[in-house]
Amino acid sequence: MLLLQRIRAFIIRDFQLALSYRVEFFIKILWILGIVTTFFFISRIFAGFPLAQYEQWQNPLTAWLTGMAMLNYFMSGFSALANAIRQEQMQGTLESVLLTPINVPTVIVSSSAWSYVEATFNSFLYLFFGWLFFNVQYRGNFLLALLFLVLTTLTLACIGILSASFAMVFKRGDPFAILLGAGTALFSGVFFPKEMLQESLGETGGKALSYINPSTHGLDGIRAVLIQGKTLTQVETPLFTLLTFLIVLLPFSLWIFGRAIKRAKREGSLIQY
Repeated sequence: MLLLQRIRAFIIRDFQLALSYRVEFFIKILWILGIVTTFFFISRIFAGFPLAQYEQWQNPLTAWLTGMAMLNYFMSGFSALANAIRQEQMQGTLESVLLTPINVPTVIVSSSAWSYVEATFNSFLYLFFGWLFFNVQYRGNFLLALLFLVLTTLTLACIGILSASFAMVFKRGDPFAILLGAGTALFSGVFFPKEMLQESLGETGGKALSYINPSTHGLDGIRAVLIQGKTLTQVETPLFTLLTFLIVLLPFSLWIFGRAIKRAKREGSLIQY
């Protein structure tokens, strides 16, 4: 209950801050609608192209919308905490937050909670606008798709913790955000079938790049469920791969973040940015 109260306090604070920029809120909704509409017309151009060989891309619009919705959520997963830490540094409130009697996991969850609320809303808009205006149909077990979403987001959040650790100690030049941001967009199959990448880079190189990227397995699983209608037994491989990533990365990232906080406190650099 205490953890939930602290998370609620952080969400209320960030919500009140976001509420002061009401025009930005409506602009973002129109922006997402514009992106969905753009992808709809681009998908009509590809209507005559032989994409049937790629199972998840027989309807390019559905593949793009699921990809964009998940990309929006995944990007929040690995950047939310780093952005929150950066903002606290610039506002001069990071030291005050870390001096309160709350543990490291609570700081991590609470600081990035609002970003996940916002990402959930934005991702929903991509799927909702596609269904409402362009008759995009989703099928399969939505709870199973949600499981993939949660596992992938938690895995990327672990990398986000490493990113936040770097930002806390070195302030600028975070390599995780650059590498993972580009890797998620290019190698996980958000904008084009990942099989095309394998065909261009060679089967070994293409598969290696896809395999080491957690978002590839997450997006594959979500599309397999929502587009192809696959069941749990048919998506066991990406599911267990994500679990393996999570089991390895979670304790390691928490350990690194704890050490980053101790170093920043020791050097007295919490208020620097």
